[in-house]
Amino acid sequence: MKKDLNAKLSRGALRTLDAFSGAMMDLLRTKPLTSISVNELCERSSYPRATFYNYFDDRDDLLRYCWTALSGQVQAADLTTAEPQRRVDLALDMLSDLLESKADELRDVLKHNPADGPLFASLRSFIADRSRELMRTCIDKERHSLPLDLVADHYANTLMLVLDWAYLRGHALTRPELHDYVHALLGEVPSHPERSAESRTL
Repeated sequence: MKKDLNAKLSRGALRTLDAFSGAMMDLLRTKPLTSISVNELCERSSYPRATFYNYFDDRDDLLRYCWTALSGQVQAADLTTAEPQRRVDLALDMLSDLLESKADELRDVLKHNPADGPLFASLRSFIADRSRELMRTCIDKERHSLPLDLVADHYANTLMLVLDWAYLRGHALTRPELHDYVHALLGEVPSHPERSAESRTL
């Protein structure tokens, strides 16, 4: 991505980003990612190739931006102010809200792309990265004797595993079931011995 999304972007830049991301999602509803070219994206968005490359390195870079744009439409919870035992559930809920809010759109997109293909890999990578960001902001440093990055990665990988199972591999789960699955898988996370009863919390 050649634009700093943390900076204040002009209206023109935002319109351009919206046009390219809209073009990508429209095309993904009709064909696999591997069949989409930069030329098609430019034609669909009504922008020249030069403009595309002013914003993105390549087609896959645009796809990563599409996931970022989708995630920005979901209200983020402040995990640092939540009770430790609620943080995993709040993070899981936020990511589930993201996937559920775009369920119809994602369903159309995913049916044109194989589970072992690059689109699934890109979406899984995005969700995994988002999970790690969430976990690293709210780990209780006093609770764990292991390196915090390792603990955060373990929690994030578990969230990703359950989200992948429920939303990308089609095993429908209720929200309470999602919580139960995650907590069951996290039940063996080692913490300080005197706090072993609280091993589910961050």
